[in-house]
Amino acid sequence: MTHPPSRAILTAAAIVTLLNACTPTPTEPASPTPEETSMSTQQEGAPYPSDLDHLDDILALGKTALPEGATNITITPATKFAESYPGGWGYVIAYHADPQPIRNHIDTYTSHSGDNIEDYPDTRPPFDVEDIDVANIQHPWITGFGKVQIVIERPLGRCWLLIRGAPC
Repeated sequence: MTHPPSRAILTAAAIVTLLNACTPTPTEPASPTPEETSMSTQQEGAPYPSDLDHLDDILALGKTALPEGATNITITPATKFAESYPGGWGYVIAYHADPQPIRNHIDTYTSHSGDNIEDYPDTRPPFDVEDIDVANIQHPWITGFGKVQIVIERPLGRCWLLIRGAPC
């Protein structure tokens, strides 16, 4: 004679089923999808969302542009600056560019010569660019102009612009 399953066994099976439904399966992505990373992020007080649709507007805040032919452009909010400065906001624009356009950008927007940028010494702490992980940048060189800090990795290729602002 078979006995019907006890209520305790049925309850346990239901709980296991529910828990498994809430646990991500190995086929789910571990990192954000491109759609999630391209979603707009609006910082409190910032004039524009941190997204590529507003790239030109954000660059205009710093009275700058990207080097010609820049690729792999991303924009994220400068949250560490915003946390440390009441009412502050900012944008981190990461990109890749070829060496000559980077040199031209340095010539145009800073008081330094882009011709010998490889010869400049590495910038040492404090960096004043808390929203950029400088520890993972080889031979960083950092300079500023106006509301902008530029971080350049050498050999030339990866770059970051940090544009910050706050209420007057």
